[in-house]
Amino acid sequence: MPRPVAAALVMFAVLGASACAASRQPPACTRPDLSGCAIEDVSFDGDDVISGDELAARIATAESSRLLGGAFEPVPILSVWDALTVEYERFDRFVLERDLARIERYYRARGFYGARVRAARVQRFGGPGKEGRVRVRIVVSEGAPVKIASVDLAWRDWTLEKGRDIGRPVTEAKDELKVGERLDEARYEELKKSLLRVLTDRGFAYANVEGHVDVDLVKNEARVRYTIELGPECRFGKVKLEGLGELPEGPVRTAIGIEEGERFSTAELADAEQALADFGVFGSVAVKPELAPPGQPRNPVVPVTFSVQPSALRAVKLGGGAEVGSRVEAHLVAGWEDRNFLGGLRRFSVEARPGLVFYPVEFSNLLGKELGDTFRLLPEIQLRSELRQPGAIERRTAAVLRGSFKLYCPQTGEFCTKPDKQDKQGAGEGESGAAPDAAQGAPEHAIVGYREYVGSIGVERPFLKSDLNAALLYNVQLNSPFTYNSAPLPSGFGTLFIPYLQALVSYDRRLNEAGKPDRVTPHHGYYIALDTQLAGYLAFDTAIAEALVGEKARDPRDRRFHSARDIRLQPEFRAYFPVSRTWTLGFRLMTGWLFTGDYGDASVDLAQCDALAGVDRDRCRRDVGADLQLMQFRGFFSGGATSNRGYGYNEVGPHARVPSLTAGDSAHEENAPLVPIGGRLLWETSLELRIPLGESFGTVIFADAGDVTREHRLFRSGAQRLHVSAGFGLRYVTPVGPLRFDVGYRIPCLQVLGVCKETKAAGWPEDERPPGKLFDVLPIAVNLAIGEAF
Repeated sequence: MPRPVAAALVMFAVLGASACAASRQPPACTRPDLSGCAIEDVSFDGDDVISGDELAARIATAESSRLLGGAFEPVPILSVWDALTVEYERFDRFVLERDLARIERYYRARGFYGARVRAARVQRFGGPGKEGRVRVRIVVSEGAPVKIASVDLAWRDWTLEKGRDIGRPVTEAKDELKVGERLDEARYEELKKSLLRVLTDRGFAYANVEGHVDVDLVKNEARVRYTIELGPECRFGKVKLEGLGELPEGPVRTAIGIEEGERFSTAELADAEQALADFGVFGSVAVKPELAPPGQPRNPVVPVTFSVQPSALRAVKLGGGAEVGSRVEAHLVAGWEDRNFLGGLRRFSVEARPGLVFYPVEFSNLLGKELGDTFRLLPEIQLRSELRQPGAIERRTAAVLRGSFKLYCPQTGEFCTKPDKQDKQGAGEGESGAAPDAAQGAPEHAIVGYREYVGSIGVERPFLKSDLNAALLYNVQLNSPFTYNSAPLPSGFGTLFIPYLQALVSYDRRLNEAGKPDRVTPHHGYYIALDTQLAGYLAFDTAIAEALVGEKARDPRDRRFHSARDIRLQPEFRAYFPVSRTWTLGFRLMTGWLFTGDYGDASVDLAQCDALAGVDRDRCRRDVGADLQLMQFRGFFSGGATSNRGYGYNEVGPHARVPSLTAGDSAHEENAPLVPIGGRLLWETSLELRIPLGESFGTVIFADAGDVTREHRLFRSGAQRLHVSAGFGLRYVTPVGPLRFDVGYRIPCLQVLGVCKETKAAGWPEDERPPGKLFDVLPIAVNLAIGEAF
């Protein structure tokens, strides 16, 4: 698209947005009681113990939602963004009167029995153009809190036989409410539920806990007493299933795991309910212990009914997508899933994803840049299937069998990205994506793709209400290289055989504002994961390699295939902190460690090959090619939409001047392009402030940093390279996850410490390629993707 046309479209969009923004200005309100005015601010005085944010979350009178509190309103151009995202709240004096009563009641629930709302002031705010806005100021007097003087237990039907295994857990639960603490109704009610759960988990299905609080307002003291009735010790009766429809009963009963005659336990019922939910075939699951009605004789044998509502067992998926960033591609998606494949609640799915890559188009050269005869359409396709057998080994363990085929051009390494243009002195300051100088007679750059076959078999099991998940898988991966163009494969490139035993463990406690599990938009909580891989160390790996590749050689370096042998560890930690009622601060830290034997050395140096002659020289070049190829799949890379957002895909990390390995004797290292070669140690960290703007829109402010090294050390030798970038992003909620648009800016002097320009003349290190610039001008990377960065 020509630049004038793009500029006209941008101007048209800005003018249209300005008109929309003007239409959203709040109307002036002239009523004496200020009803209908837009609420600019709601604040509190006297909120020393209970915060104003906590009070604001519990009243209906709320301030208008504005981006960064309206900081962009007076800024030209950005004021349009502010006006488009504002959500006005209107003042209503009757609502405010009810809110004042709510505040006093809330203070009482938090232990401030003498708290009073002393005043509520509503003032018109602003000058010309802001007559329709008001500020609400609520003044409270908290008073002295009521503190707990004692916590006692009383038993109605205690016997030594009944209390043989409940005395200690009941006492431990009671001690959660400590003497001297401020009385809090929520904690008081929570303890009552905890005591009841202790009893029902241990067979007392009819147990009852009553609470009573005596408050002395003169001394500001409270005496808490819980009265416990145990009832009979109970056992499970018959387990009934309702609503299964065409689903088989056997696997469902196995997953429930409750046998008639076992001691009654609500913990067992909760575990069975979670096991049914993990099948993924039920829209709802209800568990009902059939207890005797009040006033009737209490039957110690308790039948249980599981009522389920199956969801659609078969589904067809059709769709498409695109990526615009370090590359531009479009694809289609078609899939089919059966959640009761051949009966037994087996789950089978198959998916096809054909696509086209617009090579070498990137976001930075999408507009106004001639690509010449370098432009190509690279076809890609991905086929994958999965079969999951529930109840393998034991009731909560599932056996998994996966298979996939991919024909694609991997983004790691150099051979799916056009190399940067080099001058005769190898200055390395050419622009990314430029074509090589044909006048110099350089060989055609090989565009290397792969046919990838992957098979996996293993087991998976959830624990702790499915918050903890563990998997043990054995994977066999075979990658056969080819070229999309007429250039031959680089020297040393061959079929890769990567067998690896993989252990995956994750613990997920990400929760939303309501305290429920939320993996997409968490408000608080944390996530911990560890991916461990052991490649090429098992005894039968070699036998599988010879069977699949069918090739033997006296010298392993003479083989046309390469086998991986390494240990790969990748731990990750994420945490989310509520900054306010709606704002969330996210943090991520990830590292990776690769321990290899004969590849991924600290440097890639082809000069040592040029010093040799004949067979030794060719063998040396093949070794370098094999090293590059193995690290392409086993090494670590950094940069991109889910990594360091100030950089393009894989721009962070060690680079080397690698001549086209197809060039023969005409290749010269000093004129070769700098390409990413992967590393053996990775560290990345991110900090992100997430700010919702209404129900569908949101914005983020983020900072990313990280590096990749060939050495097993967090910081490379020489100048420290933090690669710090900061930026902002927009979010739009869609049914498949948030659509995000992030703009990352590389902060000067914080990429390589002591170097403030990304040029060789300014001291930029020679073993790292200067990152690309937006439109060859700005040190910015732009990313458009589905789903949060972490």
